[in-house]
Amino acid sequence: MKNIHTLALNILKDLGRCPATPFNEYQVANKLMSILEENSIAYSQDDYGNIVAKISGTEENHRPIAYVAHMDHPGYEIIREEESFLVGKSLGGVPRAAAIKGADCFSFDQENNRHPCRIEPWADGGEGEVKVVSEIKLDVGTPITFNLPDFTLLDNQIEMRALDDLAGCASIMASLIELNREPVTTDIYGIFTRAEEVGLVGAGLIAVEQTIPSNTFVVSVETSSVIPGVEQGMGPVIRTGDASYTFDAEAENILALAKKSLLTRDSEFKCQRQLMAAGSCEATAFAVNGYSTTGIAFPLGNWHNATTKIPDPEGGVSMEYISLSDFLNGTDLIFTSAFMGYSRSSSPVKERLLEVQDRLKDRLKRRI
Repeated sequence: MKNIHTLALNILKDLGRCPATPFNEYQVANKLMSILEENSIAYSQDDYGNIVAKISGTEENHRPIAYVAHMDHPGYEIIREEESFLVGKSLGGVPRAAAIKGADCFSFDQENNRHPCRIEPWADGGEGEVKVVSEIKLDVGTPITFNLPDFTLLDNQIEMRALDDLAGCASIMASLIELNREPVTTDIYGIFTRAEEVGLVGAGLIAVEQTIPSNTFVVSVETSSVIPGVEQGMGPVIRTGDASYTFDAEAENILALAKKSLLTRDSEFKCQRQLMAAGSCEATAFAVNGYSTTGIAFPLGNWHNATTKIPDPEGGVSMEYISLSDFLNGTDLIFTSAFMGYSRSSSPVKERLLEVQDRLKDRLKRRI
């Protein structure tokens, strides 16, 4: 698994150099499409700019599996010009403290030209509106993000301006590259979506329009805020649901089988299982449209760059962070689950229950 680990980390570092906000994911999208082309992986873009990559399986009767991550991250955009300053508006859940205390930011364009600017409080502004102070004139629609480092790695911690959800994009992409080297039994999709942070928009449109077959198992790959019962460094989380929806047991079995296989090969492999209810993820957008869904989550610190909670006016702005080992184990879980495919007949839970029942049923009969 060492090759895929190095690959995933290098892709994540490359993606970190690509700032994005909802509706302004072009740099991330261009980098992902470039990687797909370099590795001869078939893909297409739909009418909305979502990227759908596909590795064809060898067995036609196997249900497809899709791994989904989003390319955007919360930020701001210029919406108009006042007499003496520009007005920015938040896109997605940015820390409230930024609008109250101010924060250093930069604007960016498709060529990744970055220009320093700053958001300042504005008592007379509307919901989510801030003053934007910039040395250069910024056009309406210009995206703005926090001026934080692209990527750092120290010991077992990855820190980035936007791990949410570049971590998901990188782990899926590394898995696709490795899966493309040898035959897989079922069709595997890697889906990279737009405008997740403003309402799961890109994923919802794929689901509504059935861009992928309706019998596809959908695995949302996200970073999700650490909650009670979840620890960083204890492995990726098999996500049973989110703040909006409970996911599907049959889909989760794909991940359970992969976990069992990984533990057989490596007793040190770590994985958690939890209802991650801090926010909603793209599995919900597919679930409400009839798809069978599950999820993988990397436990995330400083969710959406908030050092405390997003609504906390006393908080601060800083880099998001995840455990390196969680990220690598999550990449292994994606690759292994895709490589193994789907088997209705196998279930670790069912096998365990049947073993106990067979062992103890005679004793029950004797006690009647």
